[in-house]
Amino acid sequence: MDFIIEIIAVFSGIISVWFAKKENILLYPVGTLSVSLWIYLCWVGEIYGQAVINLFFLVMNIYGWYNWSRKDNSDMKKVQIKFSSIKENILYIIVAAFLTILLYWCLSNIEILNFDWKFVLIESFITALNFIAMWLMAWKRVENWVLWIVGDIFCIPLFVFKEYYLSVAQFSIFIIIAFMGYFEWKKKALKNQEK
Repeated sequence: MDFIIEIIAVFSGIISVWFAKKENILLYPVGTLSVSLWIYLCWVGEIYGQAVINLFFLVMNIYGWYNWSRKDNSDMKKVQIKFSSIKENILYIIVAAFLTILLYWCLSNIEILNFDWKFVLIESFITALNFIAMWLMAWKRVENWVLWIVGDIFCIPLFVFKEYYLSVAQFSIFIIIAFMGYFEWKKKALKNQEK
């Protein structure tokens, strides 16, 4: 049964990332399905940090859906694809470091029976990156794609370890789509700067 759930989670996840690349709001309802299934899979697989990430993704899917739908008085979308400032990027690095430490502390206390500090540290780092990436996606910042690429690269060994091999394929596809999304969004951000 878990394998069927994993297949649905993987394919809906890939579709939602493809919709994100295309700046299509359908990424949010499809993504909601995917992350809901991942919450279950990660919890039963004892990858608690990933379960927390997906719970956050669920909330951020609802927020992102709302945020991407908003329009101003001239019926223009309020949220446009753009680059973060240097100050914002420095802030993201600081927040990522702080969140990694905080999440490491929390997860190391939850996973006392199976505590492997390297495993928990990697999981904490991935979780921190993904929190920030999802927030940046909701605000259509180009840099979200860089964080997804790094986070997905680190997810591959984590999911190999837990024997979710279909997920390894999914993260490999995510990395490819994220590179394409980065270049597509970068072009749009440059056009938006010219306006």
